[in-house]
Amino acid sequence: MDRPELETRKRVYDLVVQNPGVHLREIERLTNLPLGVVRYHLDRLQREELIIPQEDRYFKRFFPKNRIPNVPLETFSVLRQESLRRLVLHLLNNPGSTHQSLKNSLGLPSSTLSTYLGILLGKNVIRRDRKGKENLYYIVDEDAVMKVLMVYRPSFLDSLVDHAISLYMDR
Repeated sequence: MDRPELETRKRVYDLVVQNPGVHLREIERLTNLPLGVVRYHLDRLQREELIIPQEDRYFKRFFPKNRIPNVPLETFSVLRQESLRRLVLHLLNNPGSTHQSLKNSLGLPSSTLSTYLGILLGKNVIRRDRKGKENLYYIVDEDAVMKVLMVYRPSFLDSLVDHAISLYMDR
């Protein structure tokens, strides 16, 4: 195997290690490599059992094997998506939010919010408690979410993440 191929594979691997849950097009964009080259190296890394793929609705997300904290992969997948991350961050800072308060705070259409909540419930990232006629939403494992946010903070490039970490640490 020639040296440039190894360097390219290391570049792809390092990106997956630094950004667990990254998907194919994101790797292509961040490495500035042709799509075919990225696919080839991801395939090789999977065969060498250095990374593991996980299907996530429309994407296949990649994780470094045995290199991430003891946190469910679903948590990484959710936090990689900006819209879902915003919702999770809001619930971290406002546990017990109702559908209406989430809709008003996040400025989302009701149907979009319901879809997002369904995804998060399905991945066991949030839970729904019933109080009278209202549903209240909470993060299932705040510590796991915070661990991912703190360890991988630079890969999110999001001021909301910094704010959420700051508020969580103050509690």
